[in-house]
Amino acid sequence: MENGRYYIIYNELSITICYEMDDVCEELAQGGTLYGYADTEELAHSMLMECFHFLTSKNL
Repeated sequence: MENGRYYIIYNELSITICYEMDDVCEELAQGGTLYGYADTEELAHSMLMECFHFLTSKNL
C-alpha cells in the first residue's frame, strides 16, 4: 500500500499490521490493542518486531 497508514494491533494471540481502517476497527472491537501506526511498510514491520519484544519482555 503506498501513501497509506499501517496500524500495528496486538491481542493475546497475535500481532497484526492492518492497512484498512475497517480492519483496524474490527480488531479493536474484538479486544485488540493499538500499539502504534506508521507511514511506511518498512517502519510498520520494525514496529511489529518492537511490539513483539515489548510483549515478550513484559511476560517474563
